[in-house]
Parts: sequence; C-alpha cells; structure tokens
Amino acid sequence: MGPWQPMQAGDPDQCGGFRLTHRIGEGGFGTVFLGFRPDIADPAAVKIFKPGYGASPVWRSRFLREIDAIKRMAGAHTAALLDADGNGDPAWLATRYVHAPPLNTLVGQYGAFDTLCAWWLATGLGEALAEIHAKGILHRDLTPRNILVTSTGVKVIDFGISRFTDTDGVTTDSSFFGSVDFTANEHLLDPRQATEKSDVFALGAVLVYVTTGRPPFHQVSAADRLQGALPNLDGVPDELYDLVESCLTPTPAYRPTAMNVFRTALGCLADFAVPLASDSGLPLPMEIRDFVEQWVASPVSVPDLVVVSAGGAAADSAAISIGDATKSQHTDSRHPDNAPPKSAFGDEWRARWRSAAARRRDGYGRRPGSM
Repeated sequence: MGPWQPMQAGDPDQCGGFRLTHRIGEGGFGTVFLGFRPDIADPAAVKIFKPGYGASPVWRSRFLREIDAIKRMAGAHTAALLDADGNGDPAWLATRYVHAPPLNTLVGQYGAFDTLCAWWLATGLGEALAEIHAKGILHRDLTPRNILVTSTGVKVIDFGISRFTDTDGVTTDSSFFGSVDFTANEHLLDPRQATEKSDVFALGAVLVYVTTGRPPFHQVSAADRLQGALPNLDGVPDELYDLVESCLTPTPAYRPTAMNVFRTALGCLADFAVPLASDSGLPLPMEIRDFVEQWVASPVSVPDLVVVSAGGAAADSAAISIGDATKSQHTDSRHPDNAPPKSAFGDEWRARWRSAAARRRDGYGRRPGSM
C-alpha cells in the first residue's frame, strides 16, 4: 500500500544528496521521488524540475516561486520544506514526505462521504486555505489528489502553480495549468485573474466531489462553463447545500472567504465535538479510518545510509521502514492503552477542542509583518 512506484529507466538515483528509491508522481513541471538523506530524519518527497523547462527563465522563476511558497507554508496543513536548489541543474526541492492516502483514493474506494465527514473536511480545508491566504499565497490547484488524509487531519500539497498575492510580477503567463473540474471560471479564462476566492471555488468543488462522487462540472467543457453552464449539485446533502452553492457562485465577490467556510463548518461540528486532530481518531467511517491507519503503517524499505554522528564519526545506519518512521511522527502523542474508543468524545474533550479551535481560528487573517 502506498503511492510509490518503481523507478523507471533514465530516472536519477540521487539529487541534492538524497538517495532516490521510488517514484511518487509526475506532473506538468516535474517528477516527485521518494528520497532519503543521512542528515534528515524524515523521508522526503523530492521534486525535480523537468530538464526541458530549466533553460526558460519563466519556468525557472515559477519553480523558485514554488520554493518560496513552501517556505512560507509551514503550518498545520502543509508539508515542511526540507531543502531546495531552485538554481541547480536540474532545479529541485524536497519537502517532508506525508505518508497518507489522497482524498480521491478514499472516495474512489469507499464512495461519497456523509454529512458529518464532509463538515469535518470543510473545516480542515477552510482552515488550510485561511492559513495559506493569510501568508499571501494562492494555491490555484486544490483538487482531491492534492489533499492527503492523515491519521491526524488533512494536508494540502503541491504548490507548483501557486502564486503570491502581494507582488505584481508573479505570473505573466496566461496559459492554463490545473484541473478544469475544480477550477473557477475566472481562472479558466485567465490564470492571472485567480484570487483567494478562486481557491474557495475549488474547495466547494471538492465538497461536491466527496459528497456525490463526481465533480460539479463532470463532463462539462471549459467552453460551456464560460458560456454560463451551472454546477450539478444533485446529491449534495441539504445541510451543506447553501455553503457549497455559495462557494461555486460564478461571481467571485459573492463567494465566502476561506475563513468564512472554516467558521461555518466549525460551528456545525461543535455540536458533535468532532476534532480537527485528535487521539480519538478521524470522524470518518471505520473502514476509512482503518485504511488510513494501514496506509500509514505500511512499510517500504529505507536504504542503508551513512550517518555522521555528533562526534563526527560515521556509522552505518540500520535499515528502517517508512511505516516505522512515520509512526513516530504520527503517534508519538498517542497512548493506545489510555486512548478513548474512536468517536467517543467526552465533555472534557469538548471543552479542550473548542478552546483549541478558537485559538486557531483567531490566529489567521494577518499577513506576515502586519500588526
């Protein structure tokens, strides 16, 4: 179990000191590999820029922006940058590898989510986008494959076509990149016109996907959408309908902000005392929680690496597995002997969770350096 694939002929076996062992995925700008480096404890997702683009100043600038975006992104719902060289040949970056299934895998295998699960997802994604937007960044490609469901919540990945909102020259290319099914009309028409509300549109499209099993514009062409085709919201639960419809409004000014979505979803979850992240497990059906936990625990061999000790002496490290490495990251605060049963949230937990959620909610909305 896991997203990695065998290396292909011609793939590099090293980059930036990382030993590359598997493919994770390939996109328009580069290929992502699973990598390991002796001085970095965590497995890494190493993205290598495609050689054909490296000579282009425009594409090189795009990759440097992605590195800068990820540097800013460190937060509860994003993967931390471990190292990067945007001027190298090839250019590359490495983020902490998040060992968790993407949302599209869960929906494809287990079907549409119920109302409670959808509110939980809306809360996590609303918080993630609020966090991203508060740092002056647009994601511009929020799709189910770029949303990972971990044992403690959601992670948003892949900032390859992101842009900053606080500079003017961030994007001069009007070519479209992204996923049409989850992209706002103004972004389809001209990516330079994408705003924070475009990310909110994508959030609404993701909610349609997880509650119905299909995107809102399934089998609708981009041309038809720009001519006024409306999203198909059949099957969206009544409780979420107004929020989803407002996110997918054609006019950006009429859409809620990510913070609005977060607060609305948070309010709906309060009655259930469902946590964004908790020792009690995800508020998802048992089979999905089991699948996520099995994915996290699934091992893949880590190559033997030479590790330099604090005293400077080199020693051969023992082979470990991603399952072992990630377990320490995800379960160091979990106490199986004392943990309450999954989905059992008592009054003490309700109070702690609401207090923590309120602190997180009130922490967004300020850009770096603002008072």
